[in-house]
Amino acid sequence: MVGASSGRREAANNMEAVLAEWLGLLLRWIHIIAGIMWIGDSLLFMWIDSHLSPDPQRRSEVAGVTWLIHGGGYYHLEKRLLVPGRLPPRLRWFWLEATSTWLSGFLLLILIYYMSADAYLIDRSVSSITPAAAIAVGVGLIVGGWLLYDGLWRTPLVNRPLILLPLSLLLLAAAGYLATHVLSARAAFLHIGAMLGTIMAANVWVHILPPQYRMVQAARAGREIDYSLGVHAKTRSTHNTYFTFPVIFLMISQHFPVVFTAQPAWLVLILFFVLGAGARHIMLVGVRPARTIAAATAAALVILVYLTARPVLSQRSTPPAVYGPVPSLSQVRAVLVERCAVCHSETPVMPGFVAPPVNVKMDTPQQIRALAGRIKIRAVEQRTMPPGNITHITDEERALLRRWMDAGAPLK
Repeated sequence: MVGASSGRREAANNMEAVLAEWLGLLLRWIHIIAGIMWIGDSLLFMWIDSHLSPDPQRRSEVAGVTWLIHGGGYYHLEKRLLVPGRLPPRLRWFWLEATSTWLSGFLLLILIYYMSADAYLIDRSVSSITPAAAIAVGVGLIVGGWLLYDGLWRTPLVNRPLILLPLSLLLLAAAGYLATHVLSARAAFLHIGAMLGTIMAANVWVHILPPQYRMVQAARAGREIDYSLGVHAKTRSTHNTYFTFPVIFLMISQHFPVVFTAQPAWLVLILFFVLGAGARHIMLVGVRPARTIAAATAAALVILVYLTARPVLSQRSTPPAVYGPVPSLSQVRAVLVERCAVCHSETPVMPGFVAPPVNVKMDTPQQIRALAGRIKIRAVEQRTMPPGNITHITDEERALLRRWMDAGAPLK
């Protein structure tokens, strides 16, 4: 009876893990598709606005025209101003892309990070925060980031961008400093990206759609139209496009420990923001008109490459230390079985896993030796494995793995 009950529990746990994998896959699929549509629409409209030519017919209601070629033909686009009492039969509103991108992203954040806070949200070498407190910090960053940004850009400083932009960067650096000193490095980068993504989605719902809706309603009713509402909406839409590339960088950075483990982490975050925002500016404006921005973007890239490569460069310039005796393979396997192979094996025993992550297995000596380089980087140098040190690997055990790998990973 006990064995049967245990078997049913294991089957239920495996089924739960499979369903979680499918849910994660579907949410990622929706998130990526919606994000592509949102970003593509936003950048296209920005490009069109910056490449409008004067109307050859000099019509007062036409703000500009442009011509695009695609599919063997060309499109003649006109940007028309809203006129009281005159509206087209149909208007296409762009709101679903931003909404579905944010909602799917937040659900992914809950599924991957908040439901496995011990593994992904917390790093005991960074802080001893509890899972509940870590989740509160993450949500606080996301909500607080929007409130602080929106409040700041509602002040009179909005007319003094040379003051407000550096101040905004300083506050972003402060948020990055807080995140990287409380959460795991991977979670910190992701939450700063989620914070910026939330600002973008909130801009759509608070500052982009409502003003334009009021303008359309005024035109429909034949009332005088306040065109400053459109200027305000365009300003927040412009902000969103500058956030876009940094958000993408921060979202994919969680898959590249060489990035989120670089120090100082808050500076890496700011450099990513400068690099992404600069790339957006160059893409829509061009290199020649944006030579100063291009130079700053190139400088940010060079510094980022240096910060990520610095650990390797310092290792190569430092003579090897005396570590002590080379451990035997049996000693190494004992560490890996207890700390790593609970997930990375043909039959993982860690709850929630039905297959080894990214198909990495440590069941045989040959498999372990083939993975020696990756184990050294992730478990010894970057210390990003096990995630959140969920299996409690010790510094002594990491040092034991280093001695074995530095000795050539001998199979004896």
